[in-house]
Amino acid sequence: MLSRAVTRRLIVCWVAGLCLLAGCAGENLAKENFERTTVKAEPNGREGPVPSGPIDDPAFEPATLRKVDACALLGDELAATLLPNGQPTAADWGRCARTYVDVGGKPIRVMVELGESGTLASADDATGNVGGLPLVQHSSGDSSCISVAVTRRQPNAGVSVMATHDQGGGDPCDSSYVALEGVVEALRSNPAMMEEPEGSLMTVDLCESFSSEHVSKALELDEEPRINPSGLHFCQLSFDDVIAYAHARVGYPVTPGDEAEEIELVDGLKVARQAGGNDIAECDVSWVHLPISEQEAELMTLSYYDYGESADTDTACSRVTDLAKGLLKTLP
Repeated sequence: MLSRAVTRRLIVCWVAGLCLLAGCAGENLAKENFERTTVKAEPNGREGPVPSGPIDDPAFEPATLRKVDACALLGDELAATLLPNGQPTAADWGRCARTYVDVGGKPIRVMVELGESGTLASADDATGNVGGLPLVQHSSGDSSCISVAVTRRQPNAGVSVMATHDQGGGDPCDSSYVALEGVVEALRSNPAMMEEPEGSLMTVDLCESFSSEHVSKALELDEEPRINPSGLHFCQLSFDDVIAYAHARVGYPVTPGDEAEEIELVDGLKVARQAGGNDIAECDVSWVHLPISEQEAELMTLSYYDYGESADTDTACSRVTDLAKGLLKTLP
């Protein structure tokens, strides 16, 4: 069973941008259930040897990608077979979507993500290359395809483009591939960078934060926890029977609701804390790190899950609060 934190991330990371373009409402688990059907290379430009050497291009370092304006990558001349139709729409840091049309006038929705991770970005599934990087493609029926340029092995990471042909026609894997070619080329050609507000979370490496002594002291750990990055603004910490996630993002300002209580994390900082409602001892803490407007803010969420037999929700909420206090000391 997927945890609420994992489900939330999947929704935010990919589907949010597609919903902005399609006007959908409510939760959409399209990518969570994306069929992992690896596409075999065909003689259409995607075919070629799979690179096997080290990947050390500085253009794809996480610290670099965190600063890139993803919407600037989806330009009018992204690919010869894609004609712009509308303006790019940002979904979050490193994620942007735009509608194009093919030469026949049929719409193609394109979404780019800088920092794709997990099984979708596994070089073991590569069938070719794109710009000298291992290429992985996953299709979903005849209408959607994700093309990924693998930028790191162990842990998996990449730059991905998803193309959706809502009205049929053409090959979505061709569309995602040619768009990815344009994105990879743009990333190597002095891409536009986002403006970073003072005190922003935009360039923070949350795995470095999890590795700090402030977090170890807050959790009273005797040994180093296991820390794994997942995307550019998401990190997992685990020890014993516990898994914790940190997620920085841009979204609607969080406020306590019917199920969330308001607590004061430190002097002057009110946060929303919500206990889980299933059999797992879980608890989340979320807060506004930096206001942007009435409708938007930089947000930080910590999620804590204890799978131990004697674990309870009250303890999970106490522990995630301590964890949040420790993590807060590492943030700008």
